[in-house]
Amino acid sequence: MSGQPILTEVPSSLKQLSRLVVRGFYEIEYSLIIDMLVRYPCLREDDLCDLLKFDKKVLRAKLQTLKTDRFVQVKLKIETGEDGKSMKVNCYFINYKIFVNIVKYKLDMMRKKMEVEERDATSRSSFKCSRCEKQFSDLEADQLFDPMSGEFKCTFCGSYVDEDESAMPKKESRKLLATFNEQMERLFDLLRAVEDI
Repeated sequence: MSGQPILTEVPSSLKQLSRLVVRGFYEIEYSLIIDMLVRYPCLREDDLCDLLKFDKKVLRAKLQTLKTDRFVQVKLKIETGEDGKSMKVNCYFINYKIFVNIVKYKLDMMRKKMEVEERDATSRSSFKCSRCEKQFSDLEADQLFDPMSGEFKCTFCGSYVDEDESAMPKKESRKLLATFNEQMERLFDLLRAVEDI
C-alpha cells in the first residue's frame, strides 16, 4: 500500500468500464442508474428516484437486481427528518474494486462455459451403425475397421458403420470463443487498464 498513491477521484477508465458493462449486458434502465451513480458517487434512493423520474417500485426492483449482481452496494444512513425524527435512508454507490472483480469473474465463467460447449461439440460420437444405430466415437474407429473388407463394421451386429453427419462439430462452436474474445476486446483492454488501480 505504501507505493500506491491514494486516489481521491474515480479514474475515467473505471467509470468507462462500469458504463460499458452495464450497457452491454443490461437494459437501458440499469444503464441510467449506473450513469447516475458514476456521476454522483453516493445517492439516496429518493434522490435517485427524483433524478431518473422512475416509479419507486420500479427503481427498487432495478436496484435489487444490480445489488444481487454485486454491481451496486448499499449503505444505511441515519438522517434527521424535518420533523426532528431520525430515519433510516438507503444510499447507493459503486464499489469499483468489487465491480471489477465481479466483471472478471463473470467473463471467466462465460469463457469456461463456451470452452465446455466447444469441447463437447468436438467429442461427440462421429460414427453410427446403419442397422442397430449404435454410435461410436473417433477413438473407437480402430475397433470398427475390418481389414478384410476395408470398411468400418459395427462391433455389435456386424453391419456397416457410416460417418454420422448430424454429430459433426458445428463450425459455429469452433468460432464461438474467437468471436467472444473479439467482441470483448474493448472490455479486456479496460480491465487491463484498471488492473493496478
